Amino acid sequence: MAAGAPAPAAAAAAPARPRARSYPKEELQRVARVASARCKKANAPSDSACLLNEAAPFLKFRPEDPDCRYVSGTAISVAECSDFNEGCQSVDPKDLDHQMEALQSAGKDCNREPTDYEREELLRLLGSK
Repeated sequence: MAAGAPAPAAAAAAPARPRARSYPKEELQRVARVASARCKKANAPSDSACLLNEAAPFLKFRPEDPDCRYVSGTAISVAECSDFNEGCQSVDPKDLDHQMEALQSAGKDCNREPTDYEREELLRLLGSK
């Protein structure tokens, strides 16, 4: 073996992680806030099933696709407006309907399941068990 070459065992010790795209922490924090508020209204503030269920509609859009990501951002903004009365001057719920229709008309499939990382991070952010 040449000097300075890595040992084969060292190269195999760290398998490459799958390249599943996930939402950045800032967006997960926004989703967590909405999910938490909705579960509190449902008298299930720390129920992980409720939190993940409420978060799922915002995370179903593929974040690696710019069009899908844009619709996800609009969905979060609409929720923040309706749940917290924040940002309402910059978003209209009808915008989300129009964007969803445009994706469908373009034949774009944005649906996907939230990643394990996203689920774990949401629960961690909310302190749920």
